[in-house]
Amino acid sequence: MANTKVSLLRNCKTPDGWRRYPVVMTSNGRVKPNAVLVDGAETVYPVGHYVLRSYTGSKLVWTRVKGGATEALSALKTAGTLANAVAVAVGAGIRVTPADPERKLLRGAYSDFVKSALDRQSWEAAENYQRTLNEFLYASCTRTYADELTRDDIIKYQLHLRARGASDRTVRNRHMHVRSFLLYLGLDAKAIAGPSPKVDKTLPEIYEPEELSAFFGSLKTDYDKLLYGLLLKTGLRDKEARHLEWVDISFARRTLRVESKPRYKHKIKDSEEREMPLSEELVAQLQTYHETLPASYRLVFGRDGGNRDAPNASMLYDLKLLVRAAKLNCGTCEQCVKGTGCDDWFLHKFRATYCTTLLRDGMDLRTVQRLTGHSDLASTMRYLRPASTPQVQDRVNTLKWY
Repeated sequence: MANTKVSLLRNCKTPDGWRRYPVVMTSNGRVKPNAVLVDGAETVYPVGHYVLRSYTGSKLVWTRVKGGATEALSALKTAGTLANAVAVAVGAGIRVTPADPERKLLRGAYSDFVKSALDRQSWEAAENYQRTLNEFLYASCTRTYADELTRDDIIKYQLHLRARGASDRTVRNRHMHVRSFLLYLGLDAKAIAGPSPKVDKTLPEIYEPEELSAFFGSLKTDYDKLLYGLLLKTGLRDKEARHLEWVDISFARRTLRVESKPRYKHKIKDSEEREMPLSEELVAQLQTYHETLPASYRLVFGRDGGNRDAPNASMLYDLKLLVRAAKLNCGTCEQCVKGTGCDDWFLHKFRATYCTTLLRDGMDLRTVQRLTGHSDLASTMRYLRPASTPQVQDRVNTLKWY
């Protein structure tokens, strides 16, 4: 039978050097801070730390406890419960492998990884990582430690995704999320994850006019109307809109400037820095909204409608809520089923609609490339999609054949 005894002691600095003594427990079962029993007498030594004494087989193990008396008591209870569980498992013939503090636990690292995305206010990334890794670690992978992961685990996860009907693009996106996690763990992501699954290149998704009409007709606040209207009519990326400042807008020249914002640690490529013209209607809306804000507000779309030092990192989440409130969800996608939003509505779709609209209206590729900040012409050409049937019919009706 495994040794289940776990004891709490305090390693104290005494006049005779460092010594370990049993702790003193109060009448209500708490650990008395800094107090120990020396030859049966209560003595207080302020300098020291708590340790747990336990056994692995017949080997004596000392484990230092971080924190004070409260943390020490909690650690004692946890260790005692674990030791009893191990003893029961061993008694039932189950092999128990003790945790190795030098190795990274996958599930613990997963929580830290998601938290790191939240700490840098990457809400969308955190949501994607959580969705991916929760399925990877709890429904597919059977590993405990990070160094146990192999290429087979990644392949098994991809097969799991395909078995439940995930699209090629979803499989690829989830693969990239796991790859980011492997990099966070300090592993050889290229060797373990392997090449990204191939995805047939499809035309970018855009919003149809009736969708936009219904969406903007449902908006209640000037902030929402301006935010999503600007995304649609300028094609800004979400991070570009998030860090847009009033000094970037020239009402006199009717232009908007996109550039890096070191203040917010927002860095963009040289090719993405640009100045774009604004419509008279959009300039008027911006100017009217600006007049309602305190002069100290720096950001156009700060958190809570204008906090100058807090970029709005919840644009996507807010969009999902607005769409659901307006009952514009498709009702059949994975997010709709789970009640977390709708796959048909996302921020980049406004940008895709902007690019497609410019090209359909006859604007040349080079100009569209400059306005969107694409680094190469091929990226812009992806938005050269055919018009829908009603639009084609309208054009056919205007043709003069003779």
